[in-house]
Amino acid sequence: MKPLLIALFLLLPHAALAQVPMVGAFTAEATCAATPSIREPDRNPGNIATQAGRTYELIGRNAVPGSHYLILIPEAEPERRWVAYGCGRVEEDGSTGPVQASAREREPALPAKTRHDDYVLAVSWQPAFCETRRRVSECRGGGRDDGGFTLHGLWPQPRGRQYCGVPARIVAVDEEGDWRNLPQVEISPRVRAELAAAMPGVASSLDRHQWWKHGTCFDGEAEDYFALSVRLLSELNESAVRELFEAAIGSELSAREIRAVFDRAFGRGAGERVLVDCAEIDGRRLVRELRIALAGRPGEALAAMIRAGEPAARGCRGGEVDPGGFERG
Repeated sequence: MKPLLIALFLLLPHAALAQVPMVGAFTAEATCAATPSIREPDRNPGNIATQAGRTYELIGRNAVPGSHYLILIPEAEPERRWVAYGCGRVEEDGSTGPVQASAREREPALPAKTRHDDYVLAVSWQPAFCETRRRVSECRGGGRDDGGFTLHGLWPQPRGRQYCGVPARIVAVDEEGDWRNLPQVEISPRVRAELAAAMPGVASSLDRHQWWKHGTCFDGEAEDYFALSVRLLSELNESAVRELFEAAIGSELSAREIRAVFDRAFGRGAGERVLVDCAEIDGRRLVRELRIALAGRPGEALAAMIRAGEPAARGCRGGEVDPGGFERG
């Protein structure tokens, strides 16, 4: 049997030699280039990209642990496309992969928190976010463009470790999406006020969602988790990254420009830790979010934590920096 398998393998195209078969689903969490070849990332027939929230058939990875998944995109030619690990999450059929089972299938309590020194800091460009969520409370005015980035969340890594020690009933409420029904997070009035300024989504109880899903896996209490999140966002907004975005309002920025300004602001190699997430709205491609890989202890400066982070997928090629307010009714 083994000689036959080897012979068949040798007949496969070179691009498939490194493929490790998988059966399952890949759910995109960002807009990322999907290319026929890992070795030629700039060759992308049809300019195909994943769509955040869409699920694709998963057929393999390039290696173990590897760096890219192979998925099927039916409308693409060729339809077999590679996407970087950081662009989404996978669920393998018949396995306990990174994506956990639904809340109804979980035991009453999930794994206890453990020490994590790796994170992803997710920050939004609020006007672009609001173009995709016009009905939420914090977007009634379309989002301001003069306050820098806003806080989406701080996600302890590795990916897929979520809801640490959280009862299944709370997980179920969170997954239903009505975050106002989640238990309120106990933090001091000072941190609560700072968080409300940094995270407009507090108006929609985003803080509760972030704590129960991600913060419970942080090595500390809610007060420490949100204080660190606010501090890291503040350091980002005090940097040349915010200056670049505000200077580009109404025009386009490429992922290359965004990564380059991270290098200038936080040190060589920082840009390689940044995934740029875009959204397609009414024929416009908007830069909606940056996801920054971090590593280190909570007391360290943002610059040091970025440089220590794991390299990230680039995400989209770039897009427009959306002005505040809604341009279309």
